Amino acid sequence: MKKILGVFLIGILFSITGIFTASAKSEEVALCQGSTSAILFERSTNTVLYNKEMNLRLPPASMTKIMTLLLIYEALDSEQITKTTMLTIGEEPTKVEGSKAFLSIGEEISVDELLKCICIASANDAAIAMAIELAGSEAQFVNKMNEKATVLGLKNTHFSDCTGLSSKNHYTSAYDLAVISDYLLDHYPDVLNYTNLQEDYIRKNTAKPFWLVNTNKMIGRVKYLDGLKTGYTSFSKYCITLHMTQENMSLISVVFGYEKATTRNAESLELLRYGFANYKLEKLASKGMVLESFEHILYKDKVDMIVDEDLYYLCKKNETVNYETKYSYSLGGNFAGKYEVYLDGKLVGESPIRAKEEVRRKNIFELLFSVIRECLN
Repeated sequence: MKKILGVFLIGILFSITGIFTASAKSEEVALCQGSTSAILFERSTNTVLYNKEMNLRLPPASMTKIMTLLLIYEALDSEQITKTTMLTIGEEPTKVEGSKAFLSIGEEISVDELLKCICIASANDAAIAMAIELAGSEAQFVNKMNEKATVLGLKNTHFSDCTGLSSKNHYTSAYDLAVISDYLLDHYPDVLNYTNLQEDYIRKNTAKPFWLVNTNKMIGRVKYLDGLKTGYTSFSKYCITLHMTQENMSLISVVFGYEKATTRNAESLELLRYGFANYKLEKLASKGMVLESFEHILYKDKVDMIVDEDLYYLCKKNETVNYETKYSYSLGGNFAGKYEVYLDGKLVGESPIRAKEEVRRKNIFELLFSVIRECLN
């Protein structure tokens, strides 16, 4: 069974499945001129809207902690820990250099407060404390980081620590970091409840409160910006991963290699604003949308065929083109099928479709009764 659903007018179509690099670079848009590498990534369609050496292997500094946070959230998801789990700080975290929350040996602190330390203040001691708690040692935790990079299919990433302080055999790329960030936000959007905090405290209401101030000075000052992670070392220079959502479009930007934090902030924000100013996201179909309802003599109930996933269409603003959609499915088995989008006769995107409810077949007596009734009518 196959049906044409309609022809629409909308902006230039980009790939809905897989990664597609938009025309921004080919147009030689003057963006991120102070960077070594940069990417602008649209999350719903996995589209690269801007690319400057996005596969170049570079030290990510504290942007490393995006992967650290991903593993922490996976541990929360598996109930290895909870946010109220209390950790006792050992000697190793207190020896780390760089940004820290000045945790002390023997101190007891919750996972919730350690997440604040990592997300707001980029605290290296908090990251190491969590790594030891989850894997027994930072080295074993780093092994898990690299295993996750392999699972995600990252080709230009290898970690040597959980903080970003290493300069040896510790690298990622703008593209890989966008993929890690997208995965984190897809599966654990709760992290934004921490990264969008301009400031907060640990040990609040105690004799030793500690004030945490977000290392991303744009948080709380730029509307819609809610994360994700800053970075700086002498060998990585200034870098940052940002996340912003406006209306129904969500963008991630990653930039590397700035000499000044102010330039990094200005150009990374300009990159996001370029995306929202030049592109829009159209929703073609919503998960659960009924495509067709029918009754069949073999089945007890009316069958509703629905779209199984949200389907989006990314286009440049103010440009139009014709596209058409089709769907097809089988009448037996699991009633599986596809909802497809075509541009100039070429398949450019698809979503699975299925029966809304379990399809119950009639037994032999019910079927016989239905046949007799049909004959009498």
